[in-house]
Amino acid sequence: MWSVRMEAYDKQDPINRKGIRNHRRILKEHEGSSCCYLHCSKFCLGSERLQTQGGMGGSLEYSTEDYGTIQLFLDMMSAGWTVPEWLKDTDWADLQLVTLSIANLEKLPDYSLDMPITITHSSDSTQHILEKTITLNVGKSRSFSFTDDYGDDVQCHINNVTLIDVWKNTEEELRDPKLAERFSPEQLEEARKHSYDALEQCCPKGMCYIGIEYECSKNYDLVFHSKQYLKSRPETRQGSSHFIMMRLKPDQETGTHGLPLKGCVIQTPVSPDTAKIPAELFLYHERINAWTETVS
Repeated sequence: MWSVRMEAYDKQDPINRKGIRNHRRILKEHEGSSCCYLHCSKFCLGSERLQTQGGMGGSLEYSTEDYGTIQLFLDMMSAGWTVPEWLKDTDWADLQLVTLSIANLEKLPDYSLDMPITITHSSDSTQHILEKTITLNVGKSRSFSFTDDYGDDVQCHINNVTLIDVWKNTEEELRDPKLAERFSPEQLEEARKHSYDALEQCCPKGMCYIGIEYECSKNYDLVFHSKQYLKSRPETRQGSSHFIMMRLKPDQETGTHGLPLKGCVIQTPVSPDTAKIPAELFLYHERINAWTETVS
């Protein structure tokens, strides 16, 4: 069965197709806003507890032609929901419909206007574009600060910048004896081929990626990009395309400043003799803990 929530729909301005469509522009275009009720995990409708199993959201602009949406509104009205006056005068193109799947429920429970509703929001994260220029020096540490969206001064400490030989790391992982216990020789050979094909496209042999170990005075996950990457355009490749997403997990949990030690990989291929990388702290992710709200 389904639960529904309507909220304002932030219609994106048409994308200006003029100018260079580089990675910076693409990353900023995809920032967007998300449906704030899409990640709810539980509802308490009076004494009725409802567990969600996922959901979807989108504009209501064309919903008057969608039988499924019309049926959903009819089901809500049968359960006791009354159409609010504001909805009658609102352009549906300015609203988005968030629909959640409810586990083990054949029909919506009865509802009344004085019934309290408690909503549990799952933990999540939101990203904030920053675009702070920073020069990274291989093998060296440095500290800097930035002002976050709350106006707070955030202290950051880069403990180390390393060059990662992704080919060497991949070859070592594929030689792990534990893999031979889980997969057949044919499966391992296929995995090896796909891994090397992806590396050839993303990081040619002899080149390296950039690893950053950092601490942050707030519980933010930092995302760095090289200036070279942000200025470049996406490559068009013929045939199949492969992509490897790498993460850097530091050996220690705490850095030299007593804060949690985290890692980030800049997946821009550089030569192994690189000493200095013009880069940006392009964005940070803010972790949001699970929380509840009561509405009526």
